[in-house]
Amino acid sequence: MKQIVKNRHYYYLFFILLGVLAAFELLPSIGINKHENREFCSKSAAADIKIISKDHHSIQHPKERKVVRDYLFHRLEQMGGSAQIFDYDSIKCKFGGIYDIANVYAQFDPCKVTDSTQYVMFIAHYDSRFFNVVKKDTVYSYGAADDGYGLAVILECVTAALKYRDKWEQGIKVLFTDSEEHELDGMKNAFNKDKQLFHNVNFAINVEARGVKGPALLFETSSPNENLMEIYANARKPYAYSLTTQVYKAMPNDTDFSVIKDYIPGLNFAVLDNLHYYHTDKDNYSNISVSSLDHYGMQIEPVLYRYLSDIKYSEPNVFKGKKDNVFFSLPILGLFDFSQGQYIILNVLALIFFIMAILNILYRLLPLCRNYTVKKLFSGIAFSLLFFAGSFIAGEAAGWIIAKINGLEFNPIAVKYAECDDAVFVASIVILFVLIWYFIKKTGRKCDSDSENIRILSILGGNLIVLFILSLTGLLLFYENFVFLIPMLLISIAVTFGKIKFFRFMYLVSAFIITLLAVSFLYILYITVTVGALGAILMIASLLMISLIVCYYSYERNLL
Repeated sequence: MKQIVKNRHYYYLFFILLGVLAAFELLPSIGINKHENREFCSKSAAADIKIISKDHHSIQHPKERKVVRDYLFHRLEQMGGSAQIFDYDSIKCKFGGIYDIANVYAQFDPCKVTDSTQYVMFIAHYDSRFFNVVKKDTVYSYGAADDGYGLAVILECVTAALKYRDKWEQGIKVLFTDSEEHELDGMKNAFNKDKQLFHNVNFAINVEARGVKGPALLFETSSPNENLMEIYANARKPYAYSLTTQVYKAMPNDTDFSVIKDYIPGLNFAVLDNLHYYHTDKDNYSNISVSSLDHYGMQIEPVLYRYLSDIKYSEPNVFKGKKDNVFFSLPILGLFDFSQGQYIILNVLALIFFIMAILNILYRLLPLCRNYTVKKLFSGIAFSLLFFAGSFIAGEAAGWIIAKINGLEFNPIAVKYAECDDAVFVASIVILFVLIWYFIKKTGRKCDSDSENIRILSILGGNLIVLFILSLTGLLLFYENFVFLIPMLLISIAVTFGKIKFFRFMYLVSAFIITLLAVSFLYILYITVTVGALGAILMIASLLMISLIVCYYSYERNLL
């Protein structure tokens, strides 16, 4: 019997470890195969970036900016595009005075062109960040990632697409904008003064960068997005959350895509990891990630191939759906995309399994604690809520301390350029996990077997109830609750059928998938909102950790 329990112990920990490793497989620095793309060559893209990022080329560097502009013009021309430069003068500068800007445009037509031929428009900006003050130092970006990544990825995607031009049913338009970093001037002027550039464009892909490494995230779609997600499903190694579009709306950020997203359906991609390099002199060629370039290509190139080669997308309104889909991706498992109706069904199924799981827990508790069953369940809820609230307070306090130590203003959305913030994040996650395990195990050591089982069952049930409340709240307020819904559903299924020998593997499956979700989502959440929102990150992490630990004890002891 002891050997069986010991084996269960190893099995469960193995599946958690497997989930961690599988989640990190998504991160380009570890796991992306550089030879998966059809024709996309990240080394060629890197060669373009080396030239583009040779010098600062912000609005404060007009000569250097013109060099980049001319290089892009000639690259597009050499590729066979009908390249043009659109000048806009007397742009009012928020720092005083006026300046001139110019966009670079090119069009690549299919072999057969008619007046109704539709186009995808690729968008990226070629200006680098103007002066930025980082800890009292004035620095300028070289624009290697922001937005050298966008320029290079687009050039390489078009180069790859030209090799199957005979299959094109639609065409490509490329717009490299100037002065995006300053009030989106290039895109605003193009859209307001040269509307013909957008004629017959029924799909847009904007390529950005906020960091220099990590996976390329589909962080924003136009709304409604149901038809856009159909074509995005062709991406390899998708990395996308519909939740990030909602979060982005609440943030004080914009991209060129912001100007057109209400008029032209489209997708917005960016890498987000490392904010320390964002808009600083560290955004230079020596710090680029070829693996991140690969990940852009893995997602965008298959989408482009499908768009260009399928006559279905010749309809002007093909991407203008009626509703927004709810979607999220998990490493290894891929993209999960739900229509609103399907998502409601998923939530209803989760509710049914949740009720069955709670009834099963009550059934197991009743003979153990008799008249105190409900009270014990409330004690489990209190346990989860205490860690939920305590994690938030401790996390926000840690974020505030980090900001003050670095001489930075604390901001719950973004504390930029703080030293040691990554180490604090990792340490916080580890400490939280150890504390939760310690407090669950400590109470058990002081009790007899029945009392320990009662404690485990009550925490399991209480945590499920908290997950349900948060899931319901997220659904009603934002129509986004997958981060709570998926663990609740998986644990409920495991608890409901765990006593059946054939279904005991559900505990292992649940541990694996919850770990995938936790690592991939908490990672992207952290690099998006930084250590300033550490409290919110740890709140979510605490519930997922409690889920994993109490499910482990339930699996080990065969309680449910």
